[in-house]
Amino acid sequence: MKTLLCLIAFVMMAIPATQAQTTRIALLSDTHLLAPELFDRDNTAFRTMASTEMRLVEHSDEIIKAMIDTILTVKPQLVAITGDLTHNGERASHLRLVEHLRRLRQAGITVLVIPGNHDISNPFARAFHAEKPEYVPTITRDEFADIYADMGYALRTTVRDTASLSYACEPVDGLVVLALDSNRDEENQLIARGDNRDRYNSAGRLRPETLDWACRQADMARRNGKHVVALMHHHLLEHFDGEARFLPNYVVGDNNHIAHTLADAGVKVIFTGHLHITDAAASADRRITDIATGTATSYPFAIRFADVDGNALRITTSFLALPQYQEQGRRQIVQGVPGVANMFINRLWSRIASRRAALVDLLADENVDTTRIPASPKQLNALIFEYMRQPLTESLLMFSRGGERPTQAQAIIGTIRDSAIRMIGDILPTQAEHIIPFVDRNLLPQVEPILRSAIEDRNHFGTPDESATHDHVLTIPLR
Repeated sequence: MKTLLCLIAFVMMAIPATQAQTTRIALLSDTHLLAPELFDRDNTAFRTMASTEMRLVEHSDEIIKAMIDTILTVKPQLVAITGDLTHNGERASHLRLVEHLRRLRQAGITVLVIPGNHDISNPFARAFHAEKPEYVPTITRDEFADIYADMGYALRTTVRDTASLSYACEPVDGLVVLALDSNRDEENQLIARGDNRDRYNSAGRLRPETLDWACRQADMARRNGKHVVALMHHHLLEHFDGEARFLPNYVVGDNNHIAHTLADAGVKVIFTGHLHITDAAASADRRITDIATGTATSYPFAIRFADVDGNALRITTSFLALPQYQEQGRRQIVQGVPGVANMFINRLWSRIASRRAALVDLLADENVDTTRIPASPKQLNALIFEYMRQPLTESLLMFSRGGERPTQAQAIIGTIRDSAIRMIGDILPTQAEHIIPFVDRNLLPQVEPILRSAIEDRNHFGTPDESATHDHVLTIPLR
């Protein structure tokens, strides 16, 4: 008998160990669903609102259904959505999204969600049936956890943070997910709830006690030999150099400290959303990577897949083939270009204004007509859009979609330079001999690093820490 047992043990050791099964995660973000019962397509107020959005609000329900159909054909073990689930936090929109997500639950797929800045206590929750938009109920933080109880907040393995809507769970054996609530909706004010004004805060932060809690959860999981990934709505890392300066509401506050702290706890990857871009960014020390997924309901309709295989996580990216919405989706992005340009100009205006004043004084001494030099952010934005609409549009479309395009980046930068020279030449025709040196000395050094960082995915551009992180396909070690 002893000899037989030894023989069986020898044979068993000779059989190669079976590879652990790959865990596939489908990643969505910024679904921004507006429940169909909340609007009439021909309503004037709705048409006005929808025309100013960069996402396809009127088709959000149909697009999300198509997303769910696609996920059901792939059959991942887990689906994670990184916030901004609804258009503006309407209770009806949350309930409608749950109907869609229950199709995944019925197929045996675990669903995890976290809130975004649009989702809770939103003073802009409206229906569009009458001449003017009408207030409809939004939801509280407790109601969010109740509505999505079986989508993260009350699973068998869930551990809740007491300071926020963050939670940790183990949806698949050996994989712990930290779902981090980075929102500041408790600072919102709503006239409908008795406040004296409507106030909305889209910025992000992670409470110190939540960060401590998350690190304890991560450390415990790692010591037990489990992999850890995180979800958060706001960006943890800058996805182009200067994002925290130009778009501070899109990067979580004190992001560098949080990134180092999470990395120290063993978190190698965090999935984010918010800016509606499909992009990847690595920290300067390469210890943590931020994988941002674009909005599901806007061109180019991104969906990501993350495969946990052994000690590595492999990212692949798909874009839904929705031919009926492609052209309209592109138009919605393009019409948003002036607004994006305006955000940058407003951030830079104090610096521009001081230089403008010095330039006007200098040229006045030379009897040069300075009346066409923009005197406000609005005037400058109109002028830039007049001369640079095409390269700025290309830049935004490329940045939204992601993917490395160094040759195209150089072409766009060249077009912007040529457009700037032509613009300044038209404004100050008597200064032709000074225009090209001025652009090359003053404009390009400001514009080129930002554009190359965004379009070529070169994080920390021009520094010893510079790195290129591929947006669509990459592998991240989890150990």
